[in-house]
Amino acid sequence: MFRRCLCLVIALLWVIDSQADNGEIARAAPLDEIVIDGDLTDWPADLRRHAVRMNGESEVVERSDSFAASFRAGYDTDENAVYIALEVVDDVHVVPDEAGPDDWQRFDSVIAYVDFKHTVTGSGSALYLVMGDHRFMLSDESSWDADVAAASWETAEAAVARRGTTTVYEWRFTSPKPIRPNSVLGIDFLVADQDAPGEDSPATLLSWGPGFGKSQAGGRTGDLLLVDAGSLPGRLTGRIELAGAGTEASRLRVRARSTENPALWVQALADRAGAFAIDLPPGRYELTSVDRVTRVEEVTQILAPATPVSVVVGQGASTVAPTLRLEPVPMPIDLPVRGALFGFEPDDQEAFDEVVVTLMEHFQVPGASIALVSDGALVHHNTYGTRNAGNGEPVDDDTLFEAASITKAVFAFVVNRMAERGEIDMDRPLHTYLPFEEIAHDRRYEKITARHVLSHQTGFPNWRRMNPDGKIDIKFYPGIQYGYSGEGFEYLGRVVAHIAGEPLETVVRREALAVMDFEENTFFAEGPEVSGQAARGHWAGMAGPHDFPDEIGVAHSMYTEARTFSNFMLGLLAQEGLSAEGYEKMLEPQVATPLEPDDEPQWLGRFGLGFHMMKSPFGLAYGHGGNNGNFTCQFELYPDHQMGFAVFTNADTGWLLVNALREYLVIGRAVVAQSEDQS
Repeated sequence: MFRRCLCLVIALLWVIDSQADNGEIARAAPLDEIVIDGDLTDWPADLRRHAVRMNGESEVVERSDSFAASFRAGYDTDENAVYIALEVVDDVHVVPDEAGPDDWQRFDSVIAYVDFKHTVTGSGSALYLVMGDHRFMLSDESSWDADVAAASWETAEAAVARRGTTTVYEWRFTSPKPIRPNSVLGIDFLVADQDAPGEDSPATLLSWGPGFGKSQAGGRTGDLLLVDAGSLPGRLTGRIELAGAGTEASRLRVRARSTENPALWVQALADRAGAFAIDLPPGRYELTSVDRVTRVEEVTQILAPATPVSVVVGQGASTVAPTLRLEPVPMPIDLPVRGALFGFEPDDQEAFDEVVVTLMEHFQVPGASIALVSDGALVHHNTYGTRNAGNGEPVDDDTLFEAASITKAVFAFVVNRMAERGEIDMDRPLHTYLPFEEIAHDRRYEKITARHVLSHQTGFPNWRRMNPDGKIDIKFYPGIQYGYSGEGFEYLGRVVAHIAGEPLETVVRREALAVMDFEENTFFAEGPEVSGQAARGHWAGMAGPHDFPDEIGVAHSMYTEARTFSNFMLGLLAQEGLSAEGYEKMLEPQVATPLEPDDEPQWLGRFGLGFHMMKSPFGLAYGHGGNNGNFTCQFELYPDHQMGFAVFTNADTGWLLVNALREYLVIGRAVVAQSEDQS
């Protein structure tokens, strides 16, 4: 309806593998007197083997005589340890005499991911790399999970033995918490196969569960169920259905959690028909859907079970669960007749905070920093939720968020100031200031100007890494159409630094942060303030590790928070830092942005010189959004009413919160109803 944004001991025999957190569930049987020596004769021969057969995404790789892998698992309560026997079949075994942790794809190697805590909120995985005789930890020291950051080989042991074309990797992991039957831990493997010593080409990779980047966020490992020697599990089957949806909305995850033992839970991935099967210890379980935010027929919906589903799993029995039917959850707030930002009063602050908290829970946004501007002044600022869902650390006034592409608007303001002083010509080809050697073979690049960059008409891709060859190219003749590009901004950043004869961050701080008074709590690269104050980004509610930039990136790297950033917004509304004519030029439409299916003509989009603009029922609206994947944010200004808002979130679903707040703060029920009537 409205434009949504300015801008995934007995040995037990098992018939088939089930699927879990990331798609897989394995079983570990009780063991004793296991010696870690690469000789598996002390292992029960009839333990279930689990195939390591994923290509890293969601496709199953068929068994190959030249490269295949499987593992068995067990545990010993007396030793408080979990054991893994991983067997890899490959015709050529390539191991190094000398190597470092970064060489794991240049040789045959295995990375084991272990998460003993296995929390619903997403604990981290310690990464143990074995490469021939070499042992390394790959766990990020800056992990959001302190236990992962402290993990070491002091509590783990591995042996490697080669027999014919099979390599045995035998592991022992000592648990930091008591090992008990009928409990679960997270585990996964990534197996690399290289055919030639020191080969520079990437190795062939297999994982147990789907999805690479398992170290990047909690909850991406599979589940290892420690079965009780005294009882046989039962098989639970069922279906998950979406109200009114087709098969394209399948592949959803189902969580089965014991009502007697909340620490006992696994997540199963439904197949394309919505069916799932899980082997579970006897007991009563509650079934819920894991994926609350999902795409159904190209529309993002918030889904939840229509009614709770409870089921009893019998020992060794087969149980069919009632269908877990998911239905769209309506918006949990009522819109005001008129947007709440019009005439916002101090008495409105508490009600607004309640709205934000409700919407954050609805859209699964862990943390946010929000500022509201009305009548040309900051009328409300607050922080909400957690900066790290893994440990519940709260967001506070100094918590920094990745501003992502909002950085572009700040840099664009700098360029507009330089242009007004005659230090850069918006229409002079940039190569005459500073050549771009990587693209100089394409003469079209000689036409690219600062105007093209700021209005996204360079023809460059957004990022070169999105091209199959990883190289920058030109998609269309510069200046003829819109094509969003971060590469263009980075090129212009180098030009600006060259013209100024100073470090780029120095220029941006002087020409934007100092002029608009938002130097406090605004940073562009790794440093003590950023590493100490930055929130963790979240995918599907799970915290991830930090990835701080080494230097300023004018397309993406700003860290800030809403209270500080509101000064930039207020300066724009007051037309500070540029003349009236300069603002007119900066906000003059340069190119139309693509229409979305739900766009209304009154929300027609244009790009000016660094700012996205909309023709709205409330006059001109302009600003910029940002999306670094696990951080999403937005700021918008409505100059005719001297009002606007800034929303910074540490979640991939933050854009849904932005959309809902726009309707609450600006659009209001009356305009929504009018638009629905016209439709």
